[in-house]
Amino acid sequence: MDRQAFRMACRRCGSLNVELFLDLGEQPHCNRLIAATEAAIQEPCYPLRVGFCHDCTLVQIDHTIPKEQMFAEYPYVSGTTRTLVKHFHDTAARLVHRYELTRSDLVVDIGSNDGTWLAGYRPFSIRVLGVEAAANIAEIANENGIRTWNQFFNEETADEIVGKEGHARLITAAGVFFHLEELHSVVRGVARLLTDDGVLCVQAIYLGGMLDNLAFDQIYHEHLCYYTLRSLEALLKQHGLEVFDVDLQPIHGGSLEVHVGKPGAHRVEPQVEAFHRMEEERHYGRFETYQDFARQVWQLRDKLLGRLNRYADEGKTVFAYGAPAKGATLLNSFGIRTRLVQKAVEKNPMKIGYLIPGTRIPIVDERASERPDAYLMLAWNFLEEFIEKERTYLESGGEFVVPIPELRLITGADLPAAPVLVAR
Repeated sequence: MDRQAFRMACRRCGSLNVELFLDLGEQPHCNRLIAATEAAIQEPCYPLRVGFCHDCTLVQIDHTIPKEQMFAEYPYVSGTTRTLVKHFHDTAARLVHRYELTRSDLVVDIGSNDGTWLAGYRPFSIRVLGVEAAANIAEIANENGIRTWNQFFNEETADEIVGKEGHARLITAAGVFFHLEELHSVVRGVARLLTDDGVLCVQAIYLGGMLDNLAFDQIYHEHLCYYTLRSLEALLKQHGLEVFDVDLQPIHGGSLEVHVGKPGAHRVEPQVEAFHRMEEERHYGRFETYQDFARQVWQLRDKLLGRLNRYADEGKTVFAYGAPAKGATLLNSFGIRTRLVQKAVEKNPMKIGYLIPGTRIPIVDERASERPDAYLMLAWNFLEEFIEKERTYLESGGEFVVPIPELRLITGADLPAAPVLVAR
């Protein structure tokens, strides 16, 4: 597609100066898993195209699937992996101590999922409230004793919380800011909900980490925007909020953690300016950086397909390890079907028995599945945990095909020095 055919208004600044750099084709909604009885029915597909705003540097996709269609029911729960549970509980303890939260304070988690992060505040007896759009996931959280409202967060929801619960000393949002169809309403709601000395803690997949790790599979229809500090800060500043601290967390292959408050309420840490300098040095604000990223994606496709075709030609079996949303992006972008990957093994019961959209690869219970000759590691962001879990399999001759950040093979011979993904 040429630039003239790619016309959209930037989701942040409204500019029409948004240029396409990666077209992943027509793809289904990655989390709309297909029932086996519907295997012959073609599900809806939508453009998955990524552009760069030359005016404010926000990276974004151009097509929006309505949020009610994507999030009313949801097959993902935060508590599936030990790594993520530990991360959220450690982060909760860190925030409690840093901001000296007390029992009278309110913590609100936007897009709270099954309440894994909010459960981390239980040892401190702090009031918590989750806001979760997916009815099935909100029900799980409430059953687990995490008070959760089943609705989308926006400025109206914020006003409702203030009226019933008061203002929040801490608002958290993990893996949420790139989902926001009502982008500006959500940020206005945060500003209304915070106390004067309150803090918004955002954790989001970092665009810089995606570039460094070639993590193109984190592009899918639920992820509307992809942030650097520069582009996220511009959004927050537009609605009267100030970034006063920033850091990188290793979770998900590199996540941006930004601490935000009302202007002047908190000392702006030197790390903010240092982060800006780093982004400038790495050219995250230049279109050419994203053109190069796209070239690397198609080079990876050719290498991975070459590896999988060799397995198929040799009569070897390959299963996907996990069926994460980003796995659907990789599989569909590269045209991988059941000839190359016969099954995906999963522990999440909400996915078992379904088919990965587009690919029609069946998702089976990992505990009941036979072992393949190799696993394609779609959930590469938890690679270290899975290497430890599958040590016996690898020592017995099994193989992990890891596609990101670069294609490599892990066998039993690699166990003493197994690679660990870290954000650079």
